[in-house]
Amino acid sequence: MRFSLTALLLVLILAACERKQQQSNLTVSGELPAMASKTLFIDELNIRSKSTLDSLQPDQNGDFTFKLNIDEAGFFVLYTSEENQMILQADPGDRIVVTSGESNFSEGYSVTGSEGSALLQKFEAEIQHRKNEIDSLSAVYYEARGSEGFLELKEELDTAYAEIIKQYRKFVKDQINRHPGSLASLIILNRRLGTSRVIDEEDDYYLFHKADSALSERYPGNSHVVDHHERTKEIRLRIFDKAIAEEKVLPGRKAPDIVMNDTAGNPFSLKSYLGNPVLIQFWAGWNARARKDNQRLIARYDELSKKGFKLLGVSLDEKSVVWKGAVNLDSLPWKQVSDLGGLNSEIAKIYNLPERLPYYYLLDKNHTILFKNKNLDSLLMEVDRLNLKGINSN
Repeated sequence: MRFSLTALLLVLILAACERKQQQSNLTVSGELPAMASKTLFIDELNIRSKSTLDSLQPDQNGDFTFKLNIDEAGFFVLYTSEENQMILQADPGDRIVVTSGESNFSEGYSVTGSEGSALLQKFEAEIQHRKNEIDSLSAVYYEARGSEGFLELKEELDTAYAEIIKQYRKFVKDQINRHPGSLASLIILNRRLGTSRVIDEEDDYYLFHKADSALSERYPGNSHVVDHHERTKEIRLRIFDKAIAEEKVLPGRKAPDIVMNDTAGNPFSLKSYLGNPVLIQFWAGWNARARKDNQRLIARYDELSKKGFKLLGVSLDEKSVVWKGAVNLDSLPWKQVSDLGGLNSEIAKIYNLPERLPYYYLLDKNHTILFKNKNLDSLLMEVDRLNLKGINSN
């Protein structure tokens, strides 16, 4: 009986130890002296939400330790406030150590014990570097507004901004190509730089596919990986659908009719322009590049009209006030139509338009598609190259 009782106690002790070990299969600890007086939280990022796992007060030296139980590899946010947070990627069994002498994680931190977290730290440092560059450009822009030579300066700033985006994009692609099997690649793929989405789902599909293949092999059944796999399938199907749509609007094909209301609310059909070559501009009032192109088209409008061309603006705005306001502010003399369906308008699907506006179509007098391009310079060069008599006599 004594033996049985001793054995039972031993089993219970071992079970308790096993439960304790299971409850702390992830440790996140470190030293944050500048945050010693603040409450430190750790949240888990789920697929569509997040949940707080624990919170604590670091000791007077900023030392802290979280002992957590996680079912699978995932993402975690360590923070003191919405303005001061960092993302960790952790696998069961990781012993992550975070250190920083700064009062805000964005000013710098180091992390060990997790390959994915170290990759995210490098990524966050790059993000912060590029944000600082953009902030510097913005400061110059706002200070120079209204000054002499502002337009020339703005062009220089636009060029500098484009270069920042280009370099950041190169960095992101390099990280995905080097670490496709890291769960951290999902954060890197989807993170915006400010309001700009740098990696495009369709143009950069191969990156999504590469990460999907590597992650599915390394983390089979992981909820984040499964979600990414489903998304990758959706992107692939969308690309396939667009390829089919593209077949219908290739040069040499008849342009689909466009039936929409104009700014006065009157119905309009592209067919009413049969007998004239047509330049179609798909644009939006909120799109800066399209607004800039408007001024160049105005400068060519009389010349093109005399040569028999009709211009048609098809707005992909969602709000009437934005659309009509832009038409009035830019003093656009050609026909303007919209269904206010935005980028999800059915006409955007029919003409297989990219998300980045503006986009142009050039039609002959029978409304056969001659040329299409996102670049106005290319379009106008094509207009100048074509024998306009030939277009009108087809």
